[in-house]
Amino acid sequence: MDDPSTKIRTAVWGTERTNNGIPEFTDAPRKQAMLEGMAVDYLKQVYAMLAASMIVAVAAGYVGMTLPFAHEHPILLMVMMLGAMFLAFQVQNAATLFLFTGISGLSIGPIIAVYVGAGLSHVVGQAVFMTGAVFVGLSFYALTTRRDLSMMGGMLFAGIIVLLVGSLLNLFFHSTAVAFALSACGSVIFAGYILFETQQLKANPGAVAPSVAALSMYLNVVNLFLSLLRLLGILGGED
Repeated sequence: MDDPSTKIRTAVWGTERTNNGIPEFTDAPRKQAMLEGMAVDYLKQVYAMLAASMIVAVAAGYVGMTLPFAHEHPILLMVMMLGAMFLAFQVQNAATLFLFTGISGLSIGPIIAVYVGAGLSHVVGQAVFMTGAVFVGLSFYALTTRRDLSMMGGMLFAGIIVLLVGSLLNLFFHSTAVAFALSACGSVIFAGYILFETQQLKANPGAVAPSVAALSMYLNVVNLFLSLLRLLGILGGED
C-alpha cells in the first residue's frame, strides 16, 4: 500500500523519497526556485563581505597615504599582503578577509598619494566612479544574462599571464606606450573577471566560502581600479 506521506510531501514540497531515503525533486519549477533562493542568499553574503572589505580598504588607504611605513616599505607590505592572502584562503572567515584588505589598502595609499601630490585628484575620482559604474553594470549583466560566460575563463587566465610578463618587461624598458597598453588590457581583463566570476557564483552557490568569493571579487575590483587609474593618469599627464 502507498505511503500517504509520500503524496503529501509531493504536493507540498514537490519531492518524493527514493529507495535509499534521499529526497529527490519531482517538481522542476520548485527545484529551480529553491536553487535561485540559495543563490540569492549566497550572493547577499558575498556582496555584504565585499562591501565591508571595501570600507576597510578605503580606511586603510586613507591612513596609508600619510603613513611613513607604507611609503618606506612597499616590498615588506607586499610580502605581508601575500601572507595575509594565503591565510585568508586557509582560514576562511571575515577576520582574515579584512586583514588582507586592510594591508592591501595600506599598500594602495602611497599610490593614491602620488596622484594627489601631482595635482591629479580628479583622476582618482574618475577612476573610482568608473570602477563603480563598470562593476555595477557588469554584475547586473552577469546575473541576468542567459549567455554562458564560462568559456571566458581560459582566455582571461591567458590574459593575466600576458599582463604579468608585459609588466615585468616594462620594468626595464619604462615605455609609456607599453604602460598605456598594459593598463588598457588590465582594465578589460579584470572587467571580464567580474563578469565571469559573478555568473559562476550565481550558478554554483556555496561552491566556495563567502569570504573567499568576496576576496576574489575584491581583487578584481581593486585591479580594475588600479588599471583605470594608470590609464587615466597617463592620459591626464599628457594634457
